[in-house]
Amino acid sequence: MKCLDQPHLVDCSTLAPTELRRRYPAEANSHRNMLQRAKTRGNSIHPEFRVFGDFLTHLGPRPSLGATIDRIDNTDPEYAPGKVRWADKRTQNSNKGDTLLFYYSRTGDSYTVSRLAKLRKAAPSTIRKQKERGWSDDEIIEGKRHNDGLNDLPSPAVMRARKPHQWRPQHPAPPPEDSQWLRDARDAAWHRQEYGEEYCLAEFEILKEDGVSREGYDWKFGKWWHRHKPHIIRNRLPEWAQVLIAKIEGTTVAEMNRP
Repeated sequence: MKCLDQPHLVDCSTLAPTELRRRYPAEANSHRNMLQRAKTRGNSIHPEFRVFGDFLTHLGPRPSLGATIDRIDNTDPEYAPGKVRWADKRTQNSNKGDTLLFYYSRTGDSYTVSRLAKLRKAAPSTIRKQKERGWSDDEIIEGKRHNDGLNDLPSPAVMRARKPHQWRPQHPAPPPEDSQWLRDARDAAWHRQEYGEEYCLAEFEILKEDGVSREGYDWKFGKWWHRHKPHIIRNRLPEWAQVLIAKIEGTTVAEMNRP
């Protein structure tokens, strides 16, 4: 049982959610970013980490300026109590860098993430993501899947070159009550109620830490917007997001928000 002699525990048990986030803005921002990262990367989040008050109770306030959330085991995709800590940038970079080793069965050589990224001319995050998706060490080192029928999605450049109907799902639409459209609508409504703001893709400054380029981010944002725009109140989004949306829609922010 946690002792309530620590200020943040008292605050978590007595303050309303909005006031709690106002009192701990840096921690609340890290919590929002965690939820957004989980959506874009497919990470799982433990139920006790979804609500900010529970998250703060488990993790406590950040210990130093600039500390952000870090998964202790970078190969474990879950954000959960005991699996996450506050860490400075140097610690996080170390955790994301060469903690994984890949062994090549053909030669017996071993490769760290940074060495392999340099040899393959790929972002370290791409290599870690392939590991999470179940690629074998040989496949990761060679940069391609073997003939098992499993292929990654086309690259952003290929997707941009295709006409919209060429990359739409070819399978029948799911039942309306279980459709992605309704799930997106519920997620947007939950985010609005929980945080008092619109759900939005994490900004470029966050995702570029994972090796996302500006061009890749603009493509990712456009794809996110076309999927989620039926559920988002766009004039409540951050200014930088509205600027990107106006560019996508071929208009200006003022014209876009005109009644």
